[in-house]
Amino acid sequence: MTLTRSTGGLARGRSPAWIPGLVTLAGLLALPWARTDRSLLEFSTPLLVLNQAPTLGILLFTITSALALASFLNLPLVLRGYGLVGLGSLGFLGGVGWLVATSSPFGVGALLALSGLLVMVGIGLSESGIIQNDPFVTGSILVCSLFVLLFIVYPLFTVLRESVWIKGQFTLAKLQGVLGSPLFISIENPYTGRSERLIVLALTGVGALVGVWLLARAGFRWSRVMSRLVAGTVLGWIVGAGIFGAGALPTSLYLALIVAPVATGLGLVFALLEQRSRAAWVRRSLSVVSLLPLITPPFVFAFALTYWLGRRGIITYDLLGLNTNFLFGVTGVAIAQVLAFTPVAFLILRGSVQGLSATLEEASATLRASPWHTFYSVTWPLLRPGMAAAFLLTIIESLADFGNPMLLGGDRNFLATEVFLALTGRYDPNEAAVYGTVLLALVLTVFGLQKLWLGNTSFVTVTGKPGGGNFSPLPLWLERSLQGILLLWGLSVVLLYFSIFFGSFVDIWGIKNTFTAKHYAELTTLGLPVLFKTAQLALLSAFIATSVGFLIAYLVARQNFFGRGLLEVGSMLSFATPGTVMGVAYILAFNTGPWLLTGTGIIIVLALVFRNMPAAVRGVISGLSQIDKSLEEASTMLRAPSSTTLRRVLIPLLIPQLLAGAVFAFVRGMTAISQVIFLISPGNTLATVLMLRWIEQGDLGRGSAMATVMILSLLLVILLLFALSRRLGRASSMEGMV
Repeated sequence: MTLTRSTGGLARGRSPAWIPGLVTLAGLLALPWARTDRSLLEFSTPLLVLNQAPTLGILLFTITSALALASFLNLPLVLRGYGLVGLGSLGFLGGVGWLVATSSPFGVGALLALSGLLVMVGIGLSESGIIQNDPFVTGSILVCSLFVLLFIVYPLFTVLRESVWIKGQFTLAKLQGVLGSPLFISIENPYTGRSERLIVLALTGVGALVGVWLLARAGFRWSRVMSRLVAGTVLGWIVGAGIFGAGALPTSLYLALIVAPVATGLGLVFALLEQRSRAAWVRRSLSVVSLLPLITPPFVFAFALTYWLGRRGIITYDLLGLNTNFLFGVTGVAIAQVLAFTPVAFLILRGSVQGLSATLEEASATLRASPWHTFYSVTWPLLRPGMAAAFLLTIIESLADFGNPMLLGGDRNFLATEVFLALTGRYDPNEAAVYGTVLLALVLTVFGLQKLWLGNTSFVTVTGKPGGGNFSPLPLWLERSLQGILLLWGLSVVLLYFSIFFGSFVDIWGIKNTFTAKHYAELTTLGLPVLFKTAQLALLSAFIATSVGFLIAYLVARQNFFGRGLLEVGSMLSFATPGTVMGVAYILAFNTGPWLLTGTGIIIVLALVFRNMPAAVRGVISGLSQIDKSLEEASTMLRAPSSTTLRRVLIPLLIPQLLAGAVFAFVRGMTAISQVIFLISPGNTLATVLMLRWIEQGDLGRGSAMATVMILSLLLVILLLFALSRRLGRASSMEGMV
C-alpha cells in the first residue's frame, strides 16, 4: 500500500516514485536525447544523452538512480519527499537548461526523461506535505500546468514578443509601419471625387448622436454618459470606415458588426422556437441545425454560394442574366459567415433559453404585463449572459475566419487573411505577429466589454427549490413569422448543400453541366489518402484533448491548490483566441531551438489538442457538478488513491461527457482550417487545406467531391458515436443502480 503523508513526518513505506524513475532511466539509456532534424521519431545510438552531453547524462543518471532506489528504502516520508523535490528539480532544470543553451531540438528520450523527473517532483511535493494532495494529483498539477504554459501561454507570448522584438532588439518600428500601412487602414481615396474622410467623420458624429439619444431614453446618469458616447462614436466610425474606407481593420470590424448581431439574433429565434413552438417539426428540424457547424468546414458555405450567386450562378446568371461580382466582398463574406455561425449561436442560446424560469413570466403575466413588456423586463435580462456569450463567440469566429474571406473577399483586406499573406506571401513573420497581436487585442477588448455589460448582476433562476409553471407559447403571429425565418434559412442551407452534392457530379459547373463521376475517381488517388491522414491526426488529437481536458477538469473542479484559477483560465485561453493567431503563434514558437516541431505532424496534433481541449474541460466540469462528492470520499475512505478513484468511479459515470468531448474534438479536427493552414508540410497536408487549394485553383468539382465525402463521413461518425454514447450512458446508469 502506498502511504501519502503522516502527521509527524515519520511514516515509512515504498514511494511510487520508482515508476517515473524507470521511465526516466529508459529515456536516458535507450532513446535519443536530442535530434538532428525535424523528425521526432529519430532513433540513433550516438544521440543518447551519454554521447551528446556526458556530464549531463551522468548527472541525470545518478539523480534518477538515487531517487528510484530511495523509493524502495524505509525512509521517513517527509525526508524522502524533500529529496525528490530537490534532486528532481535539479535534474529537470539541468536537462531543460542544456536544451535551451545548446538550442538542440528535444528527442523522445528527453521528453520521457524530463516528464519522469517532473512527476517525481510532484510526488515529492505530496510526500513532503508542501502540497496537501496525493502523489497522483500533485504530479498531474505539474504536468498539466507545464503543458498549458508550453503550448498555450508561451506561443501567445511569442506573438506579442515578435511584434516588438526584431533582430535582437526592442523596437516599435514594425508595429508603427503595419498600423500605418494602407493594407491595415485606409480612409481617403485620391481617385474619387469625394472626401471619404469627411463622410466617415460625419457618420462618426451620427453614431455619437445615436448614443446620446439612447442615453436620454435610458435615463441620464453620469456613469452611462461616456460609455454610450464612446460606443456610439466607435460604432459610427466602424460603419463609415467599413463602407467608405479600406484596409484590414475597418473591413474586419465592419464584417463582425454585421455578422455577430444577425447570427446571434437568428440563434435566439431558433432557441425560442425550439422551446415554445407548437409545431413538432420545428424541434426536429432544429436538431439537424445543431449538427451543421460540426460536420461542415467553415468555408464550405462560401464555396457553395458561388454556385448560386457567383458570376455563373444559377440565380445571378441563369435566372437573372447578370454577370455580377456583388458576392465578392463584404456582402458575400457576411452571408457565408451568417450561414456558418448561426448554428453556433443557437447551440449557446439553447441552454440559456432552457434555463429560464416559467414562474417569473407567469408572475409578470399575473400582474397584467403585456407579453412584450414581460419579454423586455423579465426574459431579456435573464438571456443577457447567453446573448453576450453567443455575441462574443460569433465575433471571435468572424474575426478569425480565414476560408470565407479568402474565397469571397474580392479586393478587400481582412485581418485573418493578412496574417496568412504576411507570413506566407511576404515572408515577414514580424508583420504577421503584429496582425496577430491586433486580432488578440480586439478579442480581449470585446471580452472586457462583455464583462462590463453583464457587470455583477445575478442571473440565477435555478435554486433547487420546487418550481412550476409552463412557458406560455409564442403569440401565433410571432410564431408564424419566426417559422417563416426558419424555413427561409433552412431552404437556403438545403440549396447550398445540394449545390455541393450536384457540383461534384458535373463536369464544369455553369459551363459544362454534363454528368460525370471523374471527380470521385480522381479523389480516390488524390484526396482519400489525405482524408485518411487527416482522420488519423484528428483521432490522435481527440484522444489527447479528451484525456488532458478530463484531467484538468478534475483538478480545477475537485482539488484545491495554489494557481487553480490560473490553470483553468490558461486551459480556456486557446478557445477564446482566434485560430489564426494560434496558428501564427505555433509557427513562431516552435520553428527553432529546443522546441522545434514545425514540419511534422506532431505540431498539427498539438495545435488541434489545445484548440479543442477547452470543450472537453467544460463538458467534464459540467458532468462533475452532477456527481456527488460522497462517491469519491467513500473511495478515499477505502484508501484508494486518486488514480483509482478516477479509473473506477468517475470515468464510468462520465462516459457520455467524455465521448461527447472526443466527438467534438475529432470533428473539429477534421474541419479545422484557420489554426492549421500555417502548419501543414509535405506529407502532412490536411483535407480542408487541400479542398481550399482546389477551390482557389478553380477545380470546383473536385472540391465538391471532397466536401461531400467529408460531410457524409462525419455525419455517419457522429450518429454512430452518439448512439454508442446513449447506450454506454444507459449501461453506466444500470450499473450505478445495481
